[in-house]
Amino acid sequence: MRIRNQAIGITILLIVAAVTIWWSFIKETQGSPVAYTNPIYNHDAPDPTIIKAKDGYYYAITTQSEYSGKLVALPIIRSKDLIHWEEKGSVFTGEQIPSWATVGYMWAPHITYHQGKYYVYYSTKVNDGDLLKGMGIGVAVADNPMGPYKDKGSPLVWGTGFEKIDPYVFQDDNGKRYMYWGSDRQPIYVQQLSDDGMSVVGEETAVMSPGIQSREGYDYLVEGPWVINRNGYYYLFYSGDYCCRDSGHNPHYAVMVARSKSPTGPFEAYPDNPILEKNKSFLAPGHNATIQDDAGQDWMLYHAFDLKEPSSSGRILMIDRIKWKDGWPVINDGNGPTSTLQTDGPVIKQRN
Repeated sequence: MRIRNQAIGITILLIVAAVTIWWSFIKETQGSPVAYTNPIYNHDAPDPTIIKAKDGYYYAITTQSEYSGKLVALPIIRSKDLIHWEEKGSVFTGEQIPSWATVGYMWAPHITYHQGKYYVYYSTKVNDGDLLKGMGIGVAVADNPMGPYKDKGSPLVWGTGFEKIDPYVFQDDNGKRYMYWGSDRQPIYVQQLSDDGMSVVGEETAVMSPGIQSREGYDYLVEGPWVINRNGYYYLFYSGDYCCRDSGHNPHYAVMVARSKSPTGPFEAYPDNPILEKNKSFLAPGHNATIQDDAGQDWMLYHAFDLKEPSSSGRILMIDRIKWKDGWPVINDGNGPTSTLQTDGPVIKQRN
């Protein structure tokens, strides 16, 4: 009997070991969901852009923000799993800000990877303009996402107000690359990029014009474009307000979407816009980025104000799953940002 019990015990141990090895293999090769509760980064992190770099980490860069009492131009934060983030540096230190740009006006970056290098496109005030004129879009290049970055030395495009801000760069399947931008009650525009990504070519084309079309008029102002290609459509995510940029202490801001068969339009706005708006927990969600996890699921990163913690600083970083219904993206069944524990978070493979 003792020998039999020992054999049963050994068999159970072997089964447990096999299951443990099998589960570790599944986690490593297929990944497992990471639970989360918004916000995922409880620090001012406006206008996030995101990329999964060659080192396996996710890097997000945001509009300028204060860290340890100092204004940081284009802060860089990093995560292994899209949920847990840490500050790692910045695209520019104060001393490195290009001479043509302006300290205190480093906004809305977009990071992209092209021909073995990382490009950061960003908005800034061109320093020979005045306070209300001269916002432009610059670009800096590095060999890795942490830099050091070398700036082009001049803007790619330059406006007379705030219309040329919020850059987004999209590469089509045919290799052509396009830069989108827009704000200041002007249309969102697109223009083709040169092969080296350092200038625009051809003519700019308006792809989304402001106008009271969405529920509650969120698109009186449109900005913050982000484009993805899915199932034969180009989806233009954008954010908007019914009044003005940075409309005081009660911003009216949300995320909308439109789609087209071409990256240059014409775009058809989703009839039930916006797809993400305020609720009882979070105010003014917007200026989104999208990313896929290791299972190919789409996720939206964006900023919002936390109504549960009104003392929290600024526009905090959020994430929510993008579901697709009848060819259109849906966030939390139209109920605004999630505020409770989400157990079906991003699926991430284990990394060393």
